[in-house]
Amino acid sequence: MSDFADITYSESESQPKPEVAPSGEYQAKIITAEKYQAKSGNWTLRMTFQIDGGKYRDHNEWFSLWSANEQAREIATDIFTRLGKAVGFVKEPPQNAKDFVGKTLTMRLKKVEETWPGDDGNEITSEKNKVILYMPPSDDGMQVPTSAVPQL
Repeated sequence: MSDFADITYSESESQPKPEVAPSGEYQAKIITAEKYQAKSGNWTLRMTFQIDGGKYRDHNEWFSLWSANEQAREIATDIFTRLGKAVGFVKEPPQNAKDFVGKTLTMRLKKVEETWPGDDGNEITSEKNKVILYMPPSDDGMQVPTSAVPQL
């Protein structure tokens, strides 16, 4: 028996995937936060951020808070601490990863290109966002123009 015997494709056409946000500062909302075990066996924290009310592609971040590599763990903890403080967990992290879901903040993003070898051996290039800074949410909810953001 088919795993999909009771599934019928929808008639609507799928929407194109939103673009990566241009470099700048954006209001963001944490829409998922979960501690999970990677294929390598290492535990990590994965968060998904909705950027500018969904206008741009959702952004994923992984925090290697339980890494066996001490330096990687220290860097991840420092970045995680800045994120936690930006969303209101000032003195210590919450009890559960899911406590981050629904929290809002301002993120300074930089649009970058990344290249990696594809399965066929050809190079693949795509754009992604890199988080430069986590900040408390702004009062007005407006994007800061890219020209006002220091270039790195």
